[in-house]
Amino acid sequence: MDRRGGGVSGEPVSDLRPASPAEAVQRARQLLASPGNAATGYMLGTGNYHPVTMGGRLIDVPWTQRTDDSGLVHIGSDCAGLVCWAYKLPRTRPGYNRGIWATVSDDLNSNSMIEDADHAQELFRRVAAPEAGDVLCYPTIHLQGHTFIGHVALVIGVDRAGAWDPKAPAYHLLDIAQVCGPNGRRPACIATDGHVFDKHSETWPKAEHRSVMLRAVP
Repeated sequence: MDRRGGGVSGEPVSDLRPASPAEAVQRARQLLASPGNAATGYMLGTGNYHPVTMGGRLIDVPWTQRTDDSGLVHIGSDCAGLVCWAYKLPRTRPGYNRGIWATVSDDLNSNSMIEDADHAQELFRRVAAPEAGDVLCYPTIHLQGHTFIGHVALVIGVDRAGAWDPKAPAYHLLDIAQVCGPNGRRPACIATDGHVFDKHSETWPKAEHRSVMLRAVP
C-alpha cells in the first residue's frame, strides 16, 4: 500500500490504514533523536504525514509550514501532527468522523480521534490497559466563552506501569513522546512521562472532559 498522501497510487486517503504500533513507536523515537527535531519548534495547526522525494532522496518528517496573521512563515508541528506522522496517516481525511456527534470532521485531532473511538472506530478505539503505541488524548473544551485546547501524545514505553488499574489510570507511569506548546518552543518533540494527562483529569473530572487512552485499529 502506498501511503504518500492518498493518490500516488490512486488510493483515496479514507482507505489508508495506520502503521503498526511498533512502527509508530520506532518513528517517534527516531524523531526524538533527530537533529531536525531540536531545530524545529511547536506550532499550533502544523505537522502532518507528507513524505516527498527530492533529488532522489526520501524526505519523511512531520514539519509543515503555516503563515501567521502578520505574514510570517513558521515551520513546525503540533501534537496531532506528531501522531499522524508516527502512524503514517495524512491529517486531512475526507469523510472521517462524520455524524451528529462530531465536533471535528474530515481531519485528525484530539476531538475527532476520541469521537471516532466512541462511534465508528474507523481508526481508533478506547482501551483500558496501556501498550506501547497507544494514544493519550483529551479534548478541546469550550466553556463560558473560553477555549481550552486539547492534546494528544504517543505512548512509547509501559515498563513502569506495573499493575494498571483502569478505574484509576496513572498516566504518569507511562513514557510518552509529545509535541507541546507554547508556539515556538523547541525542540518540537520531547520524551516525558504522562503526568500532564493525570493533571488534566484532575482539573476536568467530568467524564466527557477527562483524558482517555486509544489504540489504533489495524
